[in-house]
Amino acid sequence: MPSKLLPISNEEKKWVQKLSPRRGLTYHFSRGCLRHAMSNMTGLEPLDIPLKADPGESPSLAEGLGHISMSHCSDALFIGWSAAKIGVDIERKDRQFQAHKLSKRFFSQYENCEIDDLTPSQAKELVLKRWVIKEAAIKWQSGKIATDINQWIWENKSSFAYHKKLGHKVKVYEQNHDQWTFAIALDVDSVTSKPIICLN
Repeated sequence: MPSKLLPISNEEKKWVQKLSPRRGLTYHFSRGCLRHAMSNMTGLEPLDIPLKADPGESPSLAEGLGHISMSHCSDALFIGWSAAKIGVDIERKDRQFQAHKLSKRFFSQYENCEIDDLTPSQAKELVLKRWVIKEAAIKWQSGKIATDINQWIWENKSSFAYHKKLGHKVKVYEQNHDQWTFAIALDVDSVTSKPIICLN
C-alpha cells in the first residue's frame, strides 16, 4: 500500500469533492493505484491512462486497451485487466458475518443446503468464497448486487457460475492468499486456464 495518495485526473478530483471524506479518500486511493498499476503495465504516464471510473460504476478503458475490474477491502486493492470482460472481488478472510443468515438472505435453496452440515467455521469459509465469486461475476456482468446476487449460482468446487434469469455463464477462479480470499470471473470461452496473479 503506498504511503501517500497517487495522482488522479481533474475529473476524478471533482468526484472526490462530491463524496463524503471517507468515500472520497477511498476513491482517490483506488483510482490513483489503478492508474499507477496501468502505467507500469503499459508504459503510459498515469494521467494519460484513458480511464473512466465514476463512483458506483464499472471502470472502463478506451477502446482497444481491454477491460478492467477492481475491488478493495479494508487493507487491499485487487485490480483485474484482460483482453475480454473480467470481474474481480477481494475480501479479508476474517471478515465478521453470520454465515447461515447471510446465505439464507442472498443465496439459493441448493446453495443453503451445502452448508447445513458444516461446522460454523466451514460454513463461513464457504459462504465467503461463494460471495466473492458471485460479486466477481456481477462485476463481469456490470450488474448490481441488489438484483443479481441471488441470480448467480455457484456450486461448491465448480469452475463455472451461471445467471439463472439472464443465462450468463462465466469461468471462475478463486484463491486464498495470506489474509485475503479473492475471485476472478472471465468469459466462459476464455482460453486462460489460470490467471496471472501479481502481488505487490
